Amino acid sequence: MDSPKTFAEIDLRALSQNLGVVKSKTKNKTVLAVVKAGAYGHGSVRVSRHLLKNGASMLGVAFTEEAIELREAGIKAPIVVFFDPNDPEIYFKYSLKPVIFDLKNAKTFSARAGKLNKKISVHLKVDTGMGRVGMSSSNAISEILKIAELKNLRLEGLMSHFSDAGLADQGFAEHQLEEFTCLIRALKEKGINFKFHHIANSAAVLRFPKAHFNMVRPGIMLYGYGPGARTGLKPVLSLKSRIIFIKTVPEGTPISYGRTFITKRKSTIATVPLGYADG
Repeated sequence: MDSPKTFAEIDLRALSQNLGVVKSKTKNKTVLAVVKAGAYGHGSVRVSRHLLKNGASMLGVAFTEEAIELREAGIKAPIVVFFDPNDPEIYFKYSLKPVIFDLKNAKTFSARAGKLNKKISVHLKVDTGMGRVGMSSSNAISEILKIAELKNLRLEGLMSHFSDAGLADQGFAEHQLEEFTCLIRALKEKGINFKFHHIANSAAVLRFPKAHFNMVRPGIMLYGYGPGARTGLKPVLSLKSRIIFIKTVPEGTPISYGRTFITKRKSTIATVPLGYADG
């Protein structure tokens, strides 16, 4: 069979380099590598294996079906599921760690764990300003105290998410960090401790060292992209194709759909088989 005319090439050496940047920037804090959406389109199984081999400790996905794919490929590392806390049975079957958004979620998981005579490790999500999922920081203490009373949960992680840690003006990121730090302190004073505290996404890994705590959660930077220049990151994916036809045309020749390009001189035109159908 002929090799494909158009293909994506994944550079695992670049992936290693980018993980090395994470480890260097964070002074070897625990890395929860985000591999959601097929590792951002790079292939979740191969990427996950490589990241774990090179120093990541845990994996993060958006939905349980992504985690199941990794488990069925033989990956045994801890997996945190960020946005899918609605089917506890799956978490027990595949040894997954749910992110809990509220007391109702927590009670559901605790009840199921009790019926199975098991405990389950969970990460609690607090919304400090992203505006997505998670407990409101204004009532998080009271809610977490109630969650802590549920006997079948292990409170492994406390987490939040920055909305704009990559901006030059880090005023709002500072506000979010202060809310998260105050929450950690207040919970410790009430005897509630977590193994991991994590709020640092890719932008915060690169530009906000105060936010690293004891775990970081890099996503897009692992694949070579981050805010600003001179990050030391290298793109992991290259899109490549082959020239299938070359011709010479005179000045004034329109090229392709919409005639958005018209030659200004005699030109050599190469056709590459890459278009809408390729995504």
